[in-house]
Amino acid sequence: MLAAVSMEQRELKDIVISAGALALAFSLAMAGGIPGIRFLTVEAFLLSLIAVSLGFMLHELAHRAVARKYGAHAEFRMWRTGIAIALASSLFGWVFAAPGAVYIYPKSDVWGRPSLSRTANGIISVAGPMTNVILALAFFAADRIIPLGAVASLAVSINVWLAFFNMLPLPPLDGSKVFAWDIRLWLACIVTLGLMVAQVSG
Repeated sequence: MLAAVSMEQRELKDIVISAGALALAFSLAMAGGIPGIRFLTVEAFLLSLIAVSLGFMLHELAHRAVARKYGAHAEFRMWRTGIAIALASSLFGWVFAAPGAVYIYPKSDVWGRPSLSRTANGIISVAGPMTNVILALAFFAADRIIPLGAVASLAVSINVWLAFFNMLPLPPLDGSKVFAWDIRLWLACIVTLGLMVAQVSG
């Protein structure tokens, strides 16, 4: 019981640190990097936390939730090197964002071998990008009801791009597992996301 509580506390700490570091990195990058540090504000940090970190974290937590539905052990862990790279790159006005990821350990089959079907792996993988699509649509709809300005604009753009990038069929991205599971579903997703990217970039 104590071990489980300790693991949950460690995971929560990793999520909070990763989200905060990512928000700081994006707010620094949006300020223009080193030359714009003096213009960095709490408002910019909060904007990044809501519009950027939320998308990254919920993407990973969606993988975690679905993996656990399949009986696998799934836990978010921050990547210290990735956080350092994100913060360092933000000083030059851009961000390489890889603050952490969900590590999945499948349950064992009757022979004691880790077992996770191609279908299960595909569904776990598509859950992340689809969460970003839902977030993008939610921010878009909310902005039509209560104008959110820069928050909605950035959140929609970041979530659409995050979904599209992760659906590319390149290991270890989610798209490679979805492609291996159901190429028709992958094609439908990547075409739809490509159109969404074109829309937010136009």
